[in-house]
Amino acid sequence: MVASLVEYVVARQCEGWNVLRDGAPIGRRGVLVRAVDFATHLAEREAILGGRATRVLMAREDTDRLPVCQPLRRAA
Repeated sequence: MVASLVEYVVARQCEGWNVLRDGAPIGRRGVLVRAVDFATHLAEREAILGGRATRVLMAREDTDRLPVCQPLRRAA
């Protein structure tokens, strides 16, 4: 049996961010981080409860809009 892959995509639209599930809009958030969080939550939930493979995608050019995280300290 081949497991189908469910894709959640975060896409910019005007002044907000749409969350799409396999191309169908399922939500909208005003802030990118909240849209990614929402898509990740749904993908994790579907993977656990539904047993389906999932992934969350967004455009590479939108990654500069994410908050900057402190780099991990190197082990001495």
